[in-house]
Amino acid sequence: MRIPRFYVPQPFAVGQEFTLPDTTFRHAVQVLRLSVGESLILFNGEGGEYLAQISNISKRSASVQIDSFSAIDTESPVHLTLVQAVIKPDKMDFALQKAVELGANTIQPLITQRSVVRIGKEQVDKKLQHWEGIVVAACEQSGRTRMPIVQAPLTLERWLATPFAGTRMILAPGDFPRINALPSDLSTPIALLIGPEGGFTDAEVETCVQAGVMPVSLGPRILRAETASSAALALLQHRFGDL
Repeated sequence: MRIPRFYVPQPFAVGQEFTLPDTTFRHAVQVLRLSVGESLILFNGEGGEYLAQISNISKRSASVQIDSFSAIDTESPVHLTLVQAVIKPDKMDFALQKAVELGANTIQPLITQRSVVRIGKEQVDKKLQHWEGIVVAACEQSGRTRMPIVQAPLTLERWLATPFAGTRMILAPGDFPRINALPSDLSTPIALLIGPEGGFTDAEVETCVQAGVMPVSLGPRILRAETASSAALALLQHRFGDL
């Protein structure tokens, strides 16, 4: 039986005993029904993971003791940033979840001309908190040991003006190089730009190309935004990473 994993952002030490945070307690004890003596894995996003067991349970809290540390490294050798135009909430959640599972290190939400969803200044913090929750759950499920960063949304123009030491790509329909045919010595890290439901405008694509962003293609079929990000990240991991 697979041991459940939980993200707890605090320092750990072997032999340490401490009280689980409320959200972790609710998930571990009230949802999964773990009991005293059962094992769980904790990670703090700084690398490696800790094997622990529940030492005490009360009505509203639970304590665990750290038994051992494993320096397991599940991170990809290629650093990937998903620059995802904001799409409808359920589709955005899917795109972020799969990006984390596929090894993305950074998520950069983007506001584009055809973005259906608009985020007001008063909504940014709430959106970021929600997206970070999606990322945490995906890390717990997929065995990631380092926590991807979710950046605050930017306009395309602001993102293009931000320095990036590596290769920036934009997924666009047309006769562009396929990801699986890109040269193996391509400069990394890699930032992958995915459009909204209606795609990028021609002007946006041209602006990106003029800014040095490499246009790439997934072939003759037009994929939905949330499908395109997963497919492209998988191909990048296969070409340059560890898939």
